[in-house]
Amino acid sequence: MPSDARDRIIRVTDLIDRPGASRRVDLVVPPAEDLDFEVAEIDGDIRFFGVIESVVDGLLVRGTVSADLRVSCARCLQDLVRNVSAEVTELFSDPARADSPEDVEAGYELGEDTIDLDTLIRDALVPAVPYRPLCDEDCKGLCAQCGKNHNEEDCDCVDVTVDARWAALEGLRLSDSDN
Repeated sequence: MPSDARDRIIRVTDLIDRPGASRRVDLVVPPAEDLDFEVAEIDGDIRFFGVIESVVDGLLVRGTVSADLRVSCARCLQDLVRNVSAEVTELFSDPARADSPEDVEAGYELGEDTIDLDTLIRDALVPAVPYRPLCDEDCKGLCAQCGKNHNEEDCDCVDVTVDARWAALEGLRLSDSDN
């Protein structure tokens, strides 16, 4: 199902210029089409549960972004689904009220009575992607020679480990007369 950018845009007319006012936000949206990870794929919708608070400098958004990611085990390549979540706290500011344009972080601008959570969601999920996901801490991985999954079956391959310091002598063959 294609994602609609409007899903992540929230009207905040009732909060602008009203410090102390707040609103609870429970949002379930499909991932943006351009939200792409090299080692993972979003499986289903993205969830954001939090609060938008009006403060003197703009709107403070606090909450939790979570999603299910489809990843592969780093040892045995088994497909996995892992839930990742990240706590977020971001200030959305009005560029017209900032002392200089550099004071407003790109993607966290207060639009015409709206805020767009797309950048916030992206910034929260990218670092939450597991660097080295494992199906189990005791995963035995794949055989380096035949490729069998050692979690499912053993193989008859022999793992020969050569000490790198002696590797240059591996091809040396001495005749019996050299003894």
